[in-house]
Amino acid sequence: MMVMSLVSIDLEVGCESGRIHRLAGVHGDGSASLAFPPGKLPGALDALDRLADGVAFLLGHNLIAFDLPQLRAAQPNLRLLGKPAIDTLRLNPLAFPRNPYHHLVKHYQDGALLGNRRNDPLLDAKLALQVFTDQCASLKAMQEVSPDLLLTWHWLTTQDHGTGGLDHFFTEVRGAGRPYASQVRAALTRLLDNTACAEVGADIILKAEQFSWALAYALAWMSVAGGNSVMPPWVRHQFPEAGRLIRALRDRPCSSPGCVWCRREHDALTQLKLWYGRDYDFRPEPVDAASGLPLQRVIVEAAMRGEHALGILPTGTGKSLCYQVPALSRFVRTGALSIVISPLVALMEDQVKGLRERGIEGCAAINGLLSMPERADVLERVRLGDIGILLIAPEQLRNKSVRKVLAQREIGA
Repeated sequence: MMVMSLVSIDLEVGCESGRIHRLAGVHGDGSASLAFPPGKLPGALDALDRLADGVAFLLGHNLIAFDLPQLRAAQPNLRLLGKPAIDTLRLNPLAFPRNPYHHLVKHYQDGALLGNRRNDPLLDAKLALQVFTDQCASLKAMQEVSPDLLLTWHWLTTQDHGTGGLDHFFTEVRGAGRPYASQVRAALTRLLDNTACAEVGADIILKAEQFSWALAYALAWMSVAGGNSVMPPWVRHQFPEAGRLIRALRDRPCSSPGCVWCRREHDALTQLKLWYGRDYDFRPEPVDAASGLPLQRVIVEAAMRGEHALGILPTGTGKSLCYQVPALSRFVRTGALSIVISPLVALMEDQVKGLRERGIEGCAAINGLLSMPERADVLERVRLGDIGILLIAPEQLRNKSVRKVLAQREIGA
């Protein structure tokens, strides 16, 4: 087992001083560990170096972007800095694409570990080991059902220098060495078939080596797209190209008549029938004077293209459908949340009830009539990506907890 040949480390660094206040390390087999304090930092760094002398890899949560640069700044001659690194934060959205917050706190940008509230580095180092064990098990199970995905991740995440730890990790998980570019292109062709725009997909496949982790995260989200999935905010923050890739692949219709994805996912009537039933059609009245088409359809098509629109319709002519179809379609394509702001609480409840009666669960409302447990449940579902349409009363936008949750989602409209 790979875990037997690594040391898990964790640091606590002062926000203002930039100095290491506490650190800890634990051997993968549990045979040895250390913690600072007690003692002085130079002695603790020497002890950490000795602890890592007999292992092949370093492990940590946010190890690459945080812990290793801090250690390098404190003592650039540490021997452990030359060892291959494995970062559990980087692996988590791949191992748990349907629930990327596995063992993580609800955090906006850094995806910190769900340790105790006292920031105990030794406990966090042990927790990182447990997360890594879970990640290994999940990815090995995924290899049985999605070998193309694992093959592609192996290649994409080992593009940069200093990724020998990940190469070894994926080799062990997959039972095969790092794939060739030709194998990756073939796997990507299969992965993107009918799940993305054919024209954009072909271009991205040719340039795949340029995208590295961003494409890996985009593929991870796409593998579970359609509900109960969300790209972690820290990924969107540190790898903004991942979101741009998803939008390019799935949210911009091409003109090719042979592109199955674009003809299906960007066609207003097809989407209407998908969500409302095969017998549905746009209401023939009122008619758009400019095009002669049903005004309902014109509004939906404009919204699906992402255009700003002001739609004015008489009562009882299907205004709700004008935002629901684009919002649900966008949610499936990109995972983006659509927010509907309304002061009418009764209307909110009616809208949510109507969608649920159609089997659409990805809709919820936040207003002053909710109990605290009901409110907490809705916010949690929004955060985890279960909700594609959120109806909200205007005054709720003053609430800090609401704004914090909304900040963790990509807002589509």
